[in-house]
Amino acid sequence: MPLQVYFKRAVHFAELAGIVLTICLLPIDRFPYLHYIPLRLGSISLALLMVAAAARGYQVIYERRWLDLKRIATASFLLILPVAAYTFSIHYSIDHMLAHGATKLLLVADLKALCLFILLYENRALFRLVKNTIYVVTALIVAYGFFQFVFDIFGASQKVTDLQSCCTSNSTYIFPRVHSVSLEPLYFANFLLLPIWLMLVDFFNEKSFRKNKWLAFLFAATAALFVLSLARSAYLALLVSGLIFLAGLGGPSVYKKLRPYVLRGAGLVVIIALFFVLLSGVASKVIHKHALNGSNSGVQGSVELFGGHAVNVLDQSAQTRYSTWPKAFTYFKEKPLQGVGAYNSRVRLNLSAYDRGVQDIQLQPFNNDFLGLLVDLGLLGLIAFAPLAIGLVLAAWRVFKLRWKDPSAPFILAAIAMLVQSNFFQSILLARLWVVISIALVGLYHKPIKGKAAVK
Repeated sequence: MPLQVYFKRAVHFAELAGIVLTICLLPIDRFPYLHYIPLRLGSISLALLMVAAAARGYQVIYERRWLDLKRIATASFLLILPVAAYTFSIHYSIDHMLAHGATKLLLVADLKALCLFILLYENRALFRLVKNTIYVVTALIVAYGFFQFVFDIFGASQKVTDLQSCCTSNSTYIFPRVHSVSLEPLYFANFLLLPIWLMLVDFFNEKSFRKNKWLAFLFAATAALFVLSLARSAYLALLVSGLIFLAGLGGPSVYKKLRPYVLRGAGLVVIIALFFVLLSGVASKVIHKHALNGSNSGVQGSVELFGGHAVNVLDQSAQTRYSTWPKAFTYFKEKPLQGVGAYNSRVRLNLSAYDRGVQDIQLQPFNNDFLGLLVDLGLLGLIAFAPLAIGLVLAAWRVFKLRWKDPSAPFILAAIAMLVQSNFFQSILLARLWVVISIALVGLYHKPIKGKAAVK
């Protein structure tokens, strides 16, 4: 067999394995840096993606497809510009090591994102592989999330459920705040925005999806666990992106046709979520709970606590954000051009504690990526991130006009949702955010998949 055939097979394997492994790692954010993931799977996935993307790039140059090369170069510029700004800020940052670590993480995330852009732009059929992998991963982590919920409310130890101390039914509430494989509920709900939008777009675009009972069940379970996460910022993110989605569907006739499916789906999700909330109340009578808000409060108390937290935007958790956000503009005025350095906004916010030797990981952040970036990089951040934001808006507008009939549509909607949620927690260094944004950028260049979407 010719050497060229072996090379093509190796590249094909790197492409498939790199994509699958990258998607499998997206829900996991327990680790501060991707290369700390066990077995160095983060580094392996990056290496596989880079090999496959390099081969695709070489093919573009060899075939002299200069328009495609120009588009890839444009996407590269949009994604790498923020890394350049982070790198530049290391030299004047308050904490050089913190800025260096953030830059390193952003570089890794951006390289993965760029590789995925190249692969999906060159081979639209790979969208199906990405989607199916997300579905499988979602099924596994959602199943584990329900395992955490049920076993925790009936008294299983944290060694069994792997819930953080803050999130058990013996902490703040009598129901657990499940987070599956993520660090905390906010990050778990952030990931779930992606499969939710994948399934919703499939639901509206493909009649076969609406008849697939397994996918319908997966959506109901995913959406119910999303509700049980009690991540209010994620609720808002889904609402905003949902309104944008509805605006692009095509008018009242479409709404009328799909209304029965929507009502049945929403009703089923509410019933499932309510069942588990009630179950937590029953369990609190069987096994005494020492929760801070509503110990042993039973069924009525569990529902009141759940509903109260979902709509209470003035509780202590919210106040930690509201009290810090106004300070961002004061710090911005101090260094409006360059800021205090990449990921150093938390240091500036808690400078006295930092000077006393408190570790950066223990310092209260702004919990708002946009305000944090304003303090981190000042106007330099605006210059670095604005082109990418414009590219994302243009991609969203193009697919909006196509009434979401493009493989990138769910990723655009998920990106919008994630960016809305980033106003309330830290996500700028999450690989999943950059991966979703890069795939959304493929929507800038609409090329329908011809024939069967088989991976070639």
